[in-house]
Amino acid sequence: MIEANLDKFKGAVATLLVRNGTLRKGDQILLGGVKGKVRGMFDFDGKSADEAGPSTPVEILGLETVPAVGATLGQEIGEQSIKEAAASLIDKLRAGETKTLKVIIKADKQGSLEAIQASLEKFNEESKVVDFIFTGTGDIGEENVKLASSVGAIIIGFNVKAATTAQKMAENEHVLIRTYNIIYELLEDVEEVVKTLLEVGQLEEVLGKAEIIAEFPYGKNERVAGCRMEEGVIAKGQRIRVVRDGQAIGETKVKSLRKVKEEVQKAEKGNDCGMLFDPPVDFQIGDIVESFRVI
Repeated sequence: MIEANLDKFKGAVATLLVRNGTLRKGDQILLGGVKGKVRGMFDFDGKSADEAGPSTPVEILGLETVPAVGATLGQEIGEQSIKEAAASLIDKLRAGETKTLKVIIKADKQGSLEAIQASLEKFNEESKVVDFIFTGTGDIGEENVKLASSVGAIIIGFNVKAATTAQKMAENEHVLIRTYNIIYELLEDVEEVVKTLLEVGQLEEVLGKAEIIAEFPYGKNERVAGCRMEEGVIAKGQRIRVVRDGQAIGETKVKSLRKVKEEVQKAEKGNDCGMLFDPPVDFQIGDIVESFRVI
């Protein structure tokens, strides 16, 4: 690295001379211990460039902080790229482990925290896409990584650092931690993950949940699930999945919905009801019924 400075509009800016290989826009990098993603690249004449080969001087944007002059450029190690994080989230969606982009946000102060949360709420205008698991001020600690690992969340930090022990735990638990000092970069990355999830058509919204507390024989070979609604709404004709110990064991539709002996169109939180599924699913008492829709 030849020189570096902090621009009040661009953030951390560094001028590099590429010695080997090719540096491309979008690359995750490590520069003298400072992490970053190349979000902008400009040649000696100030023109935008998409890549730079050997012996080419370029100015780059996207570093978290200003590195020391003379720092050596390398590929970032120990952190998933945004695309890898999206792929991991998609796998969890297909396994029925998560239906939204779950995030834990840590910021340097309450004002920053509120601004970030308000900005991310734009993704929830039509339906709940971003699920705020936890928000708070201060550096990212082991307790945040443990929570993220248990619920399948990513951790977003703004003007904060991740403790060394937290970074190590995140690598072991495959938890993605992203830290920023420019809000628009944070929003760009979250938007990229959301778009990727939407493109595969696997992002889902849970509409209602009920616990199966009893079962009753019906007809020759069918069974009615006696359910207690826990949240939201489950309606006749909706797609549902039956979940046992956190794993989906089958998907079907609500063929019939009754309160006592009366046929109804929907059941809401607090209601007890009987559900008949078509096609039948091998449920047990204690299973959870979730109604959902693909966004």
